[in-house]
Amino acid sequence: MKTSSNLILSLLTMLLLATACNSSTKGNWSDADKKKFREEMNEVEELANFGKNKSAWIECYLRKCEANYSSFAAADRDEKGVEIIAIECSNEILANGSVKGKWSKSDKENFRQKMDAVEELSVFGESKSEWIECFLSKCEANYSSMHEADQDEEGVKKLALECNEYIIES
Repeated sequence: MKTSSNLILSLLTMLLLATACNSSTKGNWSDADKKKFREEMNEVEELANFGKNKSAWIECYLRKCEANYSSFAAADRDEKGVEIIAIECSNEILANGSVKGKWSKSDKENFRQKMDAVEELSVFGESKSEWIECFLSKCEANYSSMHEADQDEEGVKKLALECNEYIIES
């Protein structure tokens, strides 16, 4: 009887030590969980689309997963939950420092270049630049970044029509 008690006590002690060395909690993952997370994320080929922002995206994703899950394994089991977090990080990273009502200089420049290249806008003639500025102003007022505006095709169509009306009435 004493031998089985010692065996059980030894097994419990080993289990406790094993979990203590790699214990993750919500908001405080172990170094091993963080390392495994980063390694797995670095193997995801699609993340190459973030270019120079790949590392920033991975760190955002890690930070948010760590804040919401007790461990890497727990996050790995919640496919729908981590998908929402992935989208949040994508929006944050691709926002380029823009916020609703005040886009970054680079978002504004990219927007203008993208619109200036649209052949169909030549119908506005000399008012093309005015239309682009109207559209930029409306998008900036309604979206937190150019990336977010690009995701809402129907919404930006409505804003474009408002600018069409504005230019025609001017």
